[in-house]
Amino acid sequence: MKISYLITLIFIFFQLSIISQDIDSTDSKKLVLITKNNGGEFIGEIISDDGREILLMTTTIGKIYINKSDISGITLIDEKSTNTINGEFRAEGPFTTRYFFTNNSLPLKKNEHYAMIQLYGPEVHFSVSDKLSLGIMASWIASPIAIASKLCLYSKNNIHISLGNIFGNSGYVEQGKVFGGLHWLTITKGDRMKNFSFSAGYGYIADNANLLFYDYLGESYFIQSYSPNQKYFVPRSNSWGFNGPYSAVSDEMISQFGYSEPVYTSTNTQSAYILSLAGIIPVGKKASLIFDSMLLLNQKNGVQYDDYEVTVEHEEWNPSTGQTTLVNGTFTVGINGRAVKESSFNSTVLFMPSLRINQSYEKAFQISLAGIITQNESFPIPTISWLRKF
Repeated sequence: MKISYLITLIFIFFQLSIISQDIDSTDSKKLVLITKNNGGEFIGEIISDDGREILLMTTTIGKIYINKSDISGITLIDEKSTNTINGEFRAEGPFTTRYFFTNNSLPLKKNEHYAMIQLYGPEVHFSVSDKLSLGIMASWIASPIAIASKLCLYSKNNIHISLGNIFGNSGYVEQGKVFGGLHWLTITKGDRMKNFSFSAGYGYIADNANLLFYDYLGESYFIQSYSPNQKYFVPRSNSWGFNGPYSAVSDEMISQFGYSEPVYTSTNTQSAYILSLAGIIPVGKKASLIFDSMLLLNQKNGVQYDDYEVTVEHEEWNPSTGQTTLVNGTFTVGINGRAVKESSFNSTVLFMPSLRINQSYEKAFQISLAGIITQNESFPIPTISWLRKF
C-alpha cells in the first residue's frame, strides 16, 4: 500500500513538473519588449536565457543574442497595449516627443538623443535627464542659430505639462545683432503613440541691424481728400477736384511745414503672442499623421496725427450758375505724424500637416505640406525631414 502511494506521488510530481515546464516554455515565447541601456528596443520572443545572454527571435531581423548586462528592462507586451497598432507592437522611440516644429510635453527618455535634418538646416536634441532636454537648431550656414530647451513640469494619468524656450541670433549675419526668443507652456493629453497638445507663449525679435522692421507707415502730415469717412477729410467742390481746396491746402501745408517726410516704424523690436494646436495619431503599421499649427498675433503699427486747422482761399464752383468764386475755408488736417502701436492685431497662421514614416526605432522620414496664411497673402512651404537617433 505504501509503495502504491509513493508511486502515485512520484507520478503527480512528474506531471506537475511537465506542466510547469510547459507554462515556462509558453511564457518564454510570449512577445516581449527588451530595452537596452543605450535606449534601443527589440521586440520578439525569448528562445533561451542562460543567465549571461538572451537569445531573442525578433519580429524584424530574426535571431539575435543580447548580453543581459546591456539590458535595462524586459516588458511583456499586452495585446491591449496602446502601443499595439493593427496587431503589431510599435516601439515608442525618441521622435514621439516631437511634431513638425512644435513639441509635446512628453520627456525624452535617457539616452534618447536625436537629430532632425531638414532642407533648410539641421537640429540636434539631447536628453540631459528624465525631465530636461537641450537642443541646437541652425541653418546650413549656422546663421541663424538657436538653443532650445524643454523642461517637463508634470506627468500623470496621461496629462503632461512642460515649459519650452528657444534663444537665437543671426549668427555670422550682422555679427549676431539680430536676436530673439520664444517661450511657451504646453499641455499634452495622451501617450507617446497618440496625443494632443495645446501651447501658449510669447516671442520677440530685436533687430539692431535694421534688417527686418524698416517699414513705411505714412507721411508726417496728411491731407485726405478721397473719402469723407476718413478723419482728415478735405471736401472737394467736384468729383475731379480741379477747383477744390485740396491743392490750396497742400500749398499752405508745404509753406508752413515743408514737404511731408516719410514715417517709418519707430522701434527695432517686434513681439507676438503665439498659440499652437498639435497632435499625432498612428495609421497603419509604421506611419503616423501629424497636425501642427501656430497662430501669431502681433500689434499693428500705424501713424498717429495731431489735429491742425488751416484756413485757405480757394475756388468753389457753383453748379447752378456754372461759375467759380473765391472763398475762404477752414479745414482740419493731421500733422506731426508718428509711429504708434494700434489696438488691433496682425495675424499669421502656420499650418503644418505631416506624414511620418517610422522606418525603424532609430530612423524616421517625414513629409510636411506646410503653409503660411496672413491677412494679405498665403503661400506653401512644403518640406521633408529625416530623423535619426544616436
